[in-house]
Amino acid sequence: MNRFLKFIGFLFLNSLFFSCEDVIDIDVESGPPILAIDAWLTNQPINQTIKLRYSTPYFDSSKAPVGTGATVTVSDENGKVYSFVDPDQDGDYVWESNGTDSIGILDMEYTLNVIFDGETYQAKSLVKRVPPIDSIFVEFREEDLGFPEGYYAQVFAKDPVGNGDSYWIRTYKNGEFLNKPVEINLSYDGGFSAGSNIDGITFITPIREGINPFDEDENGDFLAPYAIGDHIKVEVLSITNEAFDYMNEVKIQIDRPGGIGELFASPIFNVTSNIENINGNNEDKPLGFFAVSNISIAETTVVE
Repeated sequence: MNRFLKFIGFLFLNSLFFSCEDVIDIDVESGPPILAIDAWLTNQPINQTIKLRYSTPYFDSSKAPVGTGATVTVSDENGKVYSFVDPDQDGDYVWESNGTDSIGILDMEYTLNVIFDGETYQAKSLVKRVPPIDSIFVEFREEDLGFPEGYYAQVFAKDPVGNGDSYWIRTYKNGEFLNKPVEINLSYDGGFSAGSNIDGITFITPIREGINPFDEDENGDFLAPYAIGDHIKVEVLSITNEAFDYMNEVKIQIDRPGGIGELFASPIFNVTSNIENINGNNEDKPLGFFAVSNISIAETTVVE
């Protein structure tokens, strides 16, 4: 009898194992493609680019279709117009700088206009102040709390006095932009958010150390952020509070807790855009964001 019960138990467990191997095809209905406008400009006197793309289905990993044939301009409060053209017909609309002129006068409001496929899209962005970068500090650290020994960096900048300054800190390692979700480094008045109730301080430690890349080996162990000879470039961009909220939403969507299909995963939603369809067509609202930033830049090379 005991052997019989063991046999029944074996068959039960075996059926569970086999059931776990069944492949379930999920038929996800795809909606119509949505125009996405990527328009992040800075006051650097270099060529600026606005990208038009179409959204793709959630499980589609193919390259996003491009939007060509649009009329794209940016204008300031004084009526000066900057025309963006797409000579290569690749959806990248470029304003060519003469090396001295730039888009991004402090406290100036700029307006984006995109006329495309019979619709007109518009957005506005105010250029806010940005603090200078004092320094990039690099030090060698011993192994500690699961982090390997190696070179770690911090960026030092001080938030100016006055509430409501938001920043996006972008880092490049050997010319490669650090764009993992965990590497999206945002600051509000030198801290994490408006609720921090701080102002006019040097960026707090997690923000300063947010310029370190988060790389792992094949076993999931952290790698040292930097090594001797690595080049580090840090940009601090002034952004509006609306852009700060947008970037936080982006971070949530590309790094949702729990992952796809997990019980406690946060729901998928369209990230809030500041770009509107001024024709009043509620069925044709674009994705993306328009921002014009002042920028501070610092660079260093890791030495022994």
